[in-house]
Formats: sequence, C-alpha cells, structure tokens
Amino acid sequence: MKRRCVIFIYLSLIFPPALVAQESEISKLVPEDYASLQLPPLVTLFENAKKSAAVEFFSIKKEEQESLLRTEKRSWMKYFKANANYQYGKTGVLSYSEDNLSLYQYSDIQQSFYSVGGSISIPMDDLFDRPNRVKRQKLEMQATEVEVEKWHDEQKLRIIEAYTDAEQYLSVLKIKIEALILANAQYRIAENNFINGTMTSQELNNQKSFQVSAYADYEQTRSSLNKALLQLEVLSKTKILNTPN
Repeated sequence: MKRRCVIFIYLSLIFPPALVAQESEISKLVPEDYASLQLPPLVTLFENAKKSAAVEFFSIKKEEQESLLRTEKRSWMKYFKANANYQYGKTGVLSYSEDNLSLYQYSDIQQSFYSVGGSISIPMDDLFDRPNRVKRQKLEMQATEVEVEKWHDEQKLRIIEAYTDAEQYLSVLKIKIEALILANAQYRIAENNFINGTMTSQELNNQKSFQVSAYADYEQTRSSLNKALLQLEVLSKTKILNTPN
C-alpha cells in the first residue's frame, strides 16, 4: 500500500492533475480566445511562484533546523542530573540467635524515608565542542535560506524564458489568425467562382493548398504558444488560460 502511495505522489509531481485537465481542455480554445489574451505582469508571476511546493519544502526544512538549533542551545542541561527517592512503610529486622534460630521483629511504627540529590558530569570535549555545534546548526539554517534564494532566482529565469516565448508566439499567432481568416475567405470565393465556371479546378486546388498551409502554420504556432503558456502557469502558479466550459 505504501509503495502505491509513493508511486501516486511521484506521478502527481510529473503529471499534476490540474495540468492534465488543462491540456485536455485547451483544445477548446478558439482564435478569439487568443486575440483577447493578456499576460500578467512579470512581478505578479514572480510573487505567485512563491506558492510553489518547493518553497513550502524549504520552509519546513528551515523550521526543522530552527528546532534543532533550540535543542542544541539547551544541550548544556544534560550535564546536570537530579535524583530523588521516597519510601514509606513499617520496618522489620531479621536476626539470628545463638542456637541458630532466626527471629523476625518488626515495628508497628510507620516511617518514611526520602533522599534528594544531584550530580554534575561535564565531558570536556563535549563542552568545548558545543559552540561549534551551535555554529554548524546556524550555518545549516543560512544554507537553507541561500537555497531558497537560489531557487527563486532560477525560477525567475525559467519564468522569464517561458514568458518571452509566450509573448513571441502570441504576437505571431495573431498574424497567423489574420492569414488563416484571409485564406478561408479566399477559398470560399474560389469555390463560388469554380461553381460559376469562372475558375478551373487547378486554380481551386491551388487556393485550397494556401488554406491548408495557413491552417498548418496557425496550428503549429498555437501548439508552441500553448506549451509556453502551460509552462508559465506551472512555474508561476498563476491561472492564465481561461478555457471555456
């Protein structure tokens, strides 16, 4: 059962359910959806990226190290030991007589005994190494903070790369949409001309080739744009594509 859970978590990290659902719905987008698409500011994407699971992991790791640091700072308490003992009851005495007979005598008086004490044991190597252990733990915390900053910088670079790709493909796609609309209109005119006998089949076929080429260019650019937008959503934890229901 545990193995199945690990496999499920692993697959969820590689193929997040939200991303899989988004990929299945992205095919519903039409040219008008892309025409009105506006990318959020980079600052917003950078800020939203802090909601990533990696940031949460580093946060938990830092809390763990802070706890270890507090424990290390209190480690001096192990040098001191306290002990206490308490007894309550009646006393009895077992004695032997000269004729080897044993006698047991007890007192009806109830008595209580207690003792309290303490001790100090300080290993010198442990005592003198304590500042180094505290320092090492502080360095571990600083290293985690540096890891977070490093991750943020790397994530910003990945976001910038996907953002610039999306901007480029978005601009090109708008031109491809215009070309596709024009090619469709020209083909419809060519069909009417062919029906009316003012255009040959070869000319109609050529116009169809232009339409197919325009559509192929549009789909290729649309696919590249969708890839960049999906990457941007995953990296920045920001909803960008509004797929129709």
